Amino acid sequence: MAIARKENIKKIYESLPKRNCGLCGYDNCGQFAKAVAEKKASPFGCRQNPWLGYRLSEIIGVKVPAYGYGVQSAFYAKPGGAPSPEVIREEVRGLFQKVDNILARIEDLKARR
Repeated sequence: MAIARKENIKKIYESLPKRNCGLCGYDNCGQFAKAVAEKKASPFGCRQNPWLGYRLSEIIGVKVPAYGYGVQSAFYAKPGGAPSPEVIREEVRGLFQKVDNILARIEDLKARR
């Protein structure tokens, strides 16, 4: 049992961004990984990548719904039909670019300290 827990800690830690930002409430990603494996912390606690919680839940064997109760998918059908896959891909690329720009600015600010 202890070996399985250590393997889970390792899998969780390897999945994390390893920025040791502390936004999860722990001093570093290793402590957060251990807490998640012991089910003392939410797998959705990583603020660098909250979507990672689905992967961490899978590792520790906790099933979670794809969407919260009362929450719609971001890609629901609009009047006039659903957007084409190409339109969705372009929107997602644009969002990724915005996130990358934000993260780059954060790294620049950290480097200036």
